Amino acid sequence: MNVKLRLLSVGVLFFTGQALMAQKKTTVRPKTDTTTKTKEIEEVVIIGGVKLDPAQKVGSYNVVSKASFESTPFSNVDDVLNGRVAGLTFSSASGDPGSSNMVLVRGVSSLIGTPNPLYVIDGVVVGKGADNASLMESWNPLSSIDPNAIESVSVLKDASATALYGSRGANGVIIIKTKRGKYNQKTRLEFSSETGIQDRAFDNLKLMSGDEYIKYGGMLMWNSQGTNGIPVGAFTSLNDAIYNPTYGYLAKYEPEFKNNPTPYTDWEKAVNRSSSVVNTYNFGATGGGENTSFRIGGSYYQNKPLVNTSAFDRISINAAIDHKASEKLKFGLNINYSNVKRNTYFGGRASANPVTSSIMLSPLRPIYNSDGTYNQILGDGASTEGFNPVSILNNIDQISKINTFIGSANVDYQFAKNLYFNSLFGTQAQFMNETIHVLAGHPVYTIMSTIDPPKGFLGDYRTTIFDWNWSNTFSYRKVFAEKHNLETFIGMEYQNHTYNNISSQTYTLNDPRPYFNFADEVFTSNTDQEWTQISYFGRLNYTFDNKYTVTGQLRRDGNSTLGHQKWGNFWSVGGSWNVQNESFIPKIFSSAVLRASYGVLGNIPYADQWYNQYNMYALAGYNSNIGWGPNNGYGFIATAGNKDLKWEESKHFDIGADFGFFNERLKFTLDYYNKITDDAIFEIDTPSETGSPSSYYANAAKINNKGFELVIDATPISKGDFKWNINANAAYNRTVLDKFYYPIDIKTYESDTDDDSNELVALAPGHLLGEYYAIQWAGIAQQDDPAKGIKAGDALFYTDASRTDVTNIRNQAERVWMGKNAFPKYTVGITNDFKYKNWSLSFLITGQFDFYVQNGVRSYTIHYGAFPTRNQITDALYDSWTDAPGMENYSASNPKAVIGNPTGSRLESSRFIYKGDHLRLKELKISYSFGSLFKESVGINNLTVYLRGTNLLTYVFDKNLNFDPESNSNAWSWIGKGRYWYASPVLRTMSLGIQLGF
Repeated sequence: MNVKLRLLSVGVLFFTGQALMAQKKTTVRPKTDTTTKTKEIEEVVIIGGVKLDPAQKVGSYNVVSKASFESTPFSNVDDVLNGRVAGLTFSSASGDPGSSNMVLVRGVSSLIGTPNPLYVIDGVVVGKGADNASLMESWNPLSSIDPNAIESVSVLKDASATALYGSRGANGVIIIKTKRGKYNQKTRLEFSSETGIQDRAFDNLKLMSGDEYIKYGGMLMWNSQGTNGIPVGAFTSLNDAIYNPTYGYLAKYEPEFKNNPTPYTDWEKAVNRSSSVVNTYNFGATGGGENTSFRIGGSYYQNKPLVNTSAFDRISINAAIDHKASEKLKFGLNINYSNVKRNTYFGGRASANPVTSSIMLSPLRPIYNSDGTYNQILGDGASTEGFNPVSILNNIDQISKINTFIGSANVDYQFAKNLYFNSLFGTQAQFMNETIHVLAGHPVYTIMSTIDPPKGFLGDYRTTIFDWNWSNTFSYRKVFAEKHNLETFIGMEYQNHTYNNISSQTYTLNDPRPYFNFADEVFTSNTDQEWTQISYFGRLNYTFDNKYTVTGQLRRDGNSTLGHQKWGNFWSVGGSWNVQNESFIPKIFSSAVLRASYGVLGNIPYADQWYNQYNMYALAGYNSNIGWGPNNGYGFIATAGNKDLKWEESKHFDIGADFGFFNERLKFTLDYYNKITDDAIFEIDTPSETGSPSSYYANAAKINNKGFELVIDATPISKGDFKWNINANAAYNRTVLDKFYYPIDIKTYESDTDDDSNELVALAPGHLLGEYYAIQWAGIAQQDDPAKGIKAGDALFYTDASRTDVTNIRNQAERVWMGKNAFPKYTVGITNDFKYKNWSLSFLITGQFDFYVQNGVRSYTIHYGAFPTRNQITDALYDSWTDAPGMENYSASNPKAVIGNPTGSRLESSRFIYKGDHLRLKELKISYSFGSLFKESVGINNLTVYLRGTNLLTYVFDKNLNFDPESNSNAWSWIGKGRYWYASPVLRTMSLGIQLGF
C-alpha cells in the first residue's frame, strides 16, 4: 500500500477569503491582458448547497486552515481561533480544560444571552457554545469536538455571509468543516502524537509566606491600637521582649501555632500540581476510488491540569464517506463521536473551591494533625470545619461523563439541466452525566452543617440535549452567453431543540459507597424544554463578465420562543466589483475587488441557553417546603411573561476591498462595518409593589457596533530553498448602547453595601456597552485633616466626577463613568513563517489594547485587615501605609490596615480595575521533516518532528495587573468579560510532537 503523509503547513495560518485554495478557477483579463490567470479557490458552503465563492467575494469572512488545529494542545476549537481572525476577540473563563470561553465577532450585539457566534459543523447547527452544565462550574460543548478532525474553519461576519442563518447568525457564524477523503486517491495513513508540559501562562498573584504573614500580623496589631479592644499605647515596639504586636497577634488569632509551631504550609503547592501534562494521539486513514471516497480518524486527548485530582480525557472518532451514484446523484455522510470524562472541583467564590482556599488560608495552619488525619479546624473566618482544600480534593469526587454525537447526511441531485436539489439532515445529541460524591465531614452545602452526626452527600444530574435541523434547497444555475452567471436558490429549514434534565440529591448518605440505597432521604427534580424554528429562504447571485456581482437573500423565520409576533422577515443585498478584470486597472495590481453589503437579521439572544424558552407565558410555580401553620406550601407567579416579545433586528452595513500586488505576494483586505441591533431584548424591573416576579423580558434597547478590519498577507522572500511568509490582522471595534426604550437611566450590577456582587459595569444610553461605573479611588491620605475626619493612612475616594474633593467614607462618594469597558478596542495578530529546506519555523503574536479588566476578588486578596486570619498578596505587607517602628511606610499604594477594616476601604472601587493591554506570544513552532528518507528502509513516506510552545510569553502594560488579561468569569453573558473570579489560570505549554505517514 502506497501511503503518504503530507507535511503540516506551519505557514501562513489563514488567508482572508481565499485561504487554503482547493479548487481551480480560470479568469481571463480582457483586452489589455489575454494571459490566463489561475487562482486556487475554496468555496465555503453555508447552507443547502449555497456557497460563498471567493472569486466573486461579496461577504466578509475569513478561513483558518487545518494546520492550526492538528495536534493542538488546546481542548477547545475556539481557543485556536484566538489571534488568527480579524475582528474576533477571545477570553477564557478558566485554564481548566473544558471550561467555557467567550468568543466575540465584531463586538457584542445583545444585552442578554451568550454573545458567542453560532457554530455549524458539517451543516449541523450545534449552537453557540453555551454552558448547559448542571454541576460543573462551566462546560464548553465545543470541547467535545476533536480539533484534529478539522479541515478548515470559516468565520462569517457580515449580513451577506450570515443572512441565510437568519435568527441565529446575528453574532456571526463559525462554520467547521471536518476532513474528508478524495476521489481517485490511494489510501493514506497518518499518525501523530504530541506530549506537553503546562504551567501558568501569566499569574503575578504572589502570596505572603509564613514569615511575611507573621510580620504582617504584627503590623496589623500595631495599626489597630485604639480599636478592637486594643488600647492606644499598648505596644511600644515591634520587638518588645515581653509583649509585642507580633506576640499579641499570634496569641489572639493563631494560638495553635503560637503554642505548638509547625512548618509553614504552602497551600498553593499543596492544592496544585507543579506542572500539568497534556498528551494527544491522532490517526487518520483517507482514500477513494472513482465513485467513493472515505476518511476515518480518531484521537485521544489527555490532560491533567494544574489542580490536583482534576483531569480531562477525550476519545474521539470521526468518519466521512462520499459516493457518486451517477454524475447527477451524490451522497455524503459525516459522523463525529466523542466521549469526555472530566474530573472537576467547586468553582467561583465557594469556600470549597481549592483555588479560593489556596489563596486565603493562613500558611500557619497545617494540612494534617499530629496523628496524620486532616486538619479540618482551619478557623480562618471563611472556612468552617471540613473545608481543608486538600481533604476536599481527596474526599470529594466531581466526575462528568459527556457523550456527544454529531452527524449529517446530505444528497445532491441534478434532476434536470441546470436544476439541482440539495437535502441535508443534521443532528447533535449530547448525553451528560454529572455526579458529585462528598464523604461525611465536609459540609460543602449549608444544610449539611445542621445534620448530626455528619453524613455524606451524593448528587446525580443527567442531561440529554438533542438538536436536529433539516434543510431542503432547490437551485437553478446557468451561465448565459459566457458572460452572465446566474444562480438562484429557494429552500426551507426546520430546527428542533430539546433539553431534558433529571437530578437526584441526598444530604443523608450513611455509607462511603456512592449509592442512593444508603441514604435516609432523596430529593429529585426534573425539567423538560423544547423550542422549534421554521425558516423559508431564497438567494439570488448574478455575475456579469466576471466583473460585477450582485447578491440578494431573503429569509422568513418563525420561532416558538417569541410572543404573538413569532415570524420575522430578514434580508440582505450585496455587490462586488472585480476591478482586476477591467482594462484600465494598472498592472501593479494582481487582484482588486471592491464590495459592499447591507442587511437586516433577526436574533433571539437566549434561544441557545435553556430556561428562557417560554418567556411569552406567565408561568405559575409551587413551593411545598415553605408555608405557614399546618398548610405547607404556596403558589406564586414564577415568570411574568410578555406576549409582545418580538425579534431583535440586527442591521449590518459593510464595505470592503481586497487588493493584491506583485503576483499576490502582497495582499490587503480592508473592511468597515456598522452594526445596529434594534429592539434588543432586556430584563425590565417591575415595580416593587407588584411583588414577585421582579422582572420580565421586553424589547428595550438599541446597540451600535462600529469597526474597521485590516488583513495583510505578504511573502517578502521566496528564493531557492528559503521562503518567508507574513500574515497580520488588526481590528478596531466600539460598542455603544444608543438608547433604552424604557425609563431606565442607569442599570448597575453591583451591590451598594458589600462585595457579594461586584460587577463594576453598567448600562446607560450614550455610554459604552458595559462601561465601568465605579467609585473613584483617590489614593492614601498623607496627613491628618481634622475638618473631614481624615487621618494619615486612610483610603480616600473622590466624591464625584469633578475629582475636586475627597472623602475617607466610601459611601459618601459617587460612582463615576470611566469611559472604558472590558472589550478591547484594538486587536492584532501577527504570524511569521520561515521555511528553509526541511526546516520550518513559525510564530504567532497576539495583542489586545485599550480596554480594562476587573479583579472580582480583590477585596479578598488584599483586604486591609478585614479578615485577620486570611492570607493575602505580598503588597499587603510591603506596600501598605504604616507607622509601625522599623516598618514605616508613608508612600504606600495601600491604606493603613486595621482589624475588621472599619472604614470599608476594601470594598469595590476603581482600584479593582486595571489596564488590560497586553501582547502574547501565542504560539511558536519549529519542525524538521525527514521527507521520504525512510521510505525504502521502513516504508515511512514522511517523518516530521516538531517542538511547539503556546502562550509562551505575556507582556502586560499595567505593572499592577496580577491576573491573566484574557480572563472572564463566565461565558453566558457579556457581563463576565474581563473579570477575574478565582479561576485556574490560563496555561502555557511546551510540547514535543511527531507525525508519521505510511
